[in-house]
Amino acid sequence: MERNFARYRAFGHRLVTGFLEPEVLLLLDVLNSAQRAKQVTGAVAEIGVHHGKLFIGLRLLQRPGEKSVAIDIFGDQDLNVDGSGHGDLAKFVNNVNLWSSMDDVVIQQGDSTKLLPEQLRELAGGDVRFFSVDGGHTAEIVRSDMKLAETTLTDGGIVIADDVFNQQWPGVAVGTLRYLEDSGGARLAPFLIGFNKVFFTQPEHCGRYRAEVESAVAGKLRLATGASVFAGHDVGLVAPQGPVDLLRRSATVRSLYHRTYREMVRGLQVVSGRGGSAH
Repeated sequence: MERNFARYRAFGHRLVTGFLEPEVLLLLDVLNSAQRAKQVTGAVAEIGVHHGKLFIGLRLLQRPGEKSVAIDIFGDQDLNVDGSGHGDLAKFVNNVNLWSSMDDVVIQQGDSTKLLPEQLRELAGGDVRFFSVDGGHTAEIVRSDMKLAETTLTDGGIVIADDVFNQQWPGVAVGTLRYLEDSGGARLAPFLIGFNKVFFTQPEHCGRYRAEVESAVAGKLRLATGASVFAGHDVGLVAPQGPVDLLRRSATVRSLYHRTYREMVRGLQVVSGRGGSAH
């Protein structure tokens, strides 16, 4: 289905309502290739599928027989304690069928915090290699969902956490930090931040995945990479880069800008009678 993934990444995602920066699909493509190169296999799962915008991308990276698990409260909106999304089961199924199929797709409707790891493994047919956490946005729900993802993640698996730095949902940041600072010790570490997502994996895989993304993004004029630290962990940064950003990075353009600015200031000083002669 990976050929269909390329089609979905190119334009299909625009036809599915939801909240997803399209560059995330590029990152998924890179990380999927890195996983496949090391024979990392397993299901994909998402908590909070909404209408399927990201889920379809994950689904299209699967091979025949590999499960895709959709977890959402859908019509049980009384469970939507923070109003962070309104999943629609009919729209979700229609969208998945439009771009893929419901073969090997498992739907779990209900409260994700009540879902036990062994139940999820049974639904997934084993461990999970890609796990998107985008359900409830309270600190308690986020921490619980991250623990579920950690417990069911295969070796070399990747968790994609949404809205960690979104100013509208501070509870997500609190819940993520509580997970990382858990007294029992978090078994996952962040390795990449970009496009409203934070990517996690087991610490021994962080450097390799970060390097794969940096290598793939290098040379792309519309994207810029960097490095930082999040909660004590080294992370890569990926961000959009427009024409103004490119110009700012050019030493020649910066020099020209400063020289022009100085000349403009001198001209204004002369006109106002304060400058005397320019030096």
